[in-house]
Amino acid sequence: MEWTRSDLDDVLAQLRDRRGDSALIEVKRATGGVPKMPETLCAFANMPTGGTIILGVDEGNGDFEVLGVANVAQLEAGLASMARNSVEPCPHLEFQTLHVGTKAVVIVHVSPLPLMERPARVGKQAYLRQADGDYPMEDYEERMIGVAQLHAEEQVTYDLSPVIGGAPDDLDPNLTREYINAVRAHDRRLRDYDDQQILRMTSVLNASGEPTLAGLYALGRYPQGKYPALTVTAAVQLPGGEGQARNRNLQDFTGPLPLLLAELLDWVAANLSTIRRYRPDGHMAEDPELPLNAIRELLANALVHRDLGPNTLGYGKQIQVRLTPRNLFIQSPGGLRGVSLKQLESVEHAQAAVNQRLYQMAKRLTTADGASIIEGEGGGIREVFRAVEARGLPRPQLRDTGVQFTAFLWRPHGDTVDAAAVDTPVVAPSESAHPVSSELPHSSAPTRNEATVVTVLSLKARPLTIHELSDAAELSIGQVRYALKKLIEERIVTMEGKQGQRSTRYRLQ
Repeated sequence: MEWTRSDLDDVLAQLRDRRGDSALIEVKRATGGVPKMPETLCAFANMPTGGTIILGVDEGNGDFEVLGVANVAQLEAGLASMARNSVEPCPHLEFQTLHVGTKAVVIVHVSPLPLMERPARVGKQAYLRQADGDYPMEDYEERMIGVAQLHAEEQVTYDLSPVIGGAPDDLDPNLTREYINAVRAHDRRLRDYDDQQILRMTSVLNASGEPTLAGLYALGRYPQGKYPALTVTAAVQLPGGEGQARNRNLQDFTGPLPLLLAELLDWVAANLSTIRRYRPDGHMAEDPELPLNAIRELLANALVHRDLGPNTLGYGKQIQVRLTPRNLFIQSPGGLRGVSLKQLESVEHAQAAVNQRLYQMAKRLTTADGASIIEGEGGGIREVFRAVEARGLPRPQLRDTGVQFTAFLWRPHGDTVDAAAVDTPVVAPSESAHPVSSELPHSSAPTRNEATVVTVLSLKARPLTIHELSDAAELSIGQVRYALKKLIEERIVTMEGKQGQRSTRYRLQ
């Protein structure tokens, strides 16, 4: 991919807005020579679209200032050598130099490894990208890559699997009747068949009369009784503070596909803020801060295209919906199949069903308001982008790691949001929302944001990276580092790793 100066400016602007790197972009100062980053090279090589490293930019306090690099050739040779000697199989690197005034910035695109060669490893450890960091790949994620490789050679049909111990009366009778009527109305070749024949011919039931996984998920009375991982969990995430729960309005959603979609959309709508705007006729109107048609499309895609294989369904991997102060994100197990992110986001027609039987059933199902679950035309994601653009909101972000797919819708900021409708506290990075508590440890000379950092660490059950701390505390990277300095010196916080390494984590003593 050839970058222009405009591309670089746009990317840096997005990173400043995020206050950190992204899943597909890694920024390094590189003023001291070749940065040590074999884990990042490995993680990008394992991503379906690869990733990009920008050398000569200082992340700093989220300013992403262009510093430039002194020796372009040395950096290119050093990274190429690092990839050859530390990452196996070695990914292909493409280098490009852009100039910002007199300063040289090196763009390094790490090409994804072919599916059949993944995963790449550093030593014995494989890595993936998550948010803005590199993390060791779990065993089940490696198995999912193996399943994807199997898909490349033969079609595995998990949604066609029979439900062990299932029976026709596991299906909801009213929903099943609506489905059969819709099939007859839309497919003339099936109009003259009886109900049981239609259910078998559309793979709701198998030849033995047992419900298939797709059939139970789409039409079952309670699919989660057989497959608990079909439960969807939604919550409002709070910034985190003393005496404050991490999640609000945490709820589990169960039932068949149409009910899941309708109830999830209602939950999101109830938890969104409103925006007051004047209509063309001069009257004031209140709208949800995010377009509900875009949210519906993303929810439907997650429900229909989630992975239904044993390495996700069998391990309890659920769809997660979270509303944070910054965004709404919908995360589903499994990656894209048969289509790339670039194709999905393009203006060209792009369509690929992860679960073919379930997809066909969903085309014949509607929610209680009569709206189809999916249209089946392959243009839903483009409609998401159009709906968001029409509202003047930041471009949605889609992230595919090959084992997990996440869609982000960014919430609006500023005076356009009806403050009276916002009951989730949002803390500005320059403010301290958490006073020093006598019940929590603190240094001999607490800094402005020390209590916030200590509180977040106390609420988490595991060590956190600098970026995880920044997100949870709603502080910039620089503010977190400054708050940690005294805490580490006085051994209140332990640093696991070395300063500046992406894998370094922090925990309370």
